[in-house]
Amino acid sequence: MAKFVATDYNVTINGSPFSSSLAAVTLDITSEEQETTAFGSTYRSRVGGLRDASLTLDFHQDFAAASVDATLFPLLGSQATVVIKPTSGTVSATSPSYTGVFLVTQYQPYASSVGDLATLSTTWPLAAGSVTRATA
Repeated sequence: MAKFVATDYNVTINGSPFSSSLAAVTLDITSEEQETTAFGSTYRSRVGGLRDASLTLDFHQDFAAASVDATLFPLLGSQATVVIKPTSGTVSATSPSYTGVFLVTQYQPYASSVGDLATLSTTWPLAAGSVTRATA
C-alpha cells in the first residue's frame, strides 16, 4: 500500500465493528524520554523509557440497539480491546493492524449544539499490556 486517503479505516471495539460510526481515530504511541547527560557533556543525551499509548475516537452518536451508546455506556470503567486497520482488507505487511486493551475512562453521550450532527469524542489510555502491530 502506498500513500492513501483515509476512507476505509476498520475499527472494532471488543469485536464489534464501528467504522461506519467513526469520523476520526488517533492512536498515539509514546516513549518516555530519560536524560542520561553526565558532567562534562556539552550536549544533552537521552534514552527511551517506558512506552504508553492513548486512543481518541470521534463518533457519530447513535442510540440504536447494539450501536454507539448501547455499546460504549456499559464499558465505562472497564477495559476494551480495540483493533485498528488502515483498510477493511486483509492484514498484511502493507496493511498492518494495531491492537490494544484500553481503559474506558470517559463517555459523553451528549456533546452537540442545536442543529449540529450528534457527535462525541473519547480518549482512552492504554490499560494493560502493549499495543501490538500485526502484519499477517
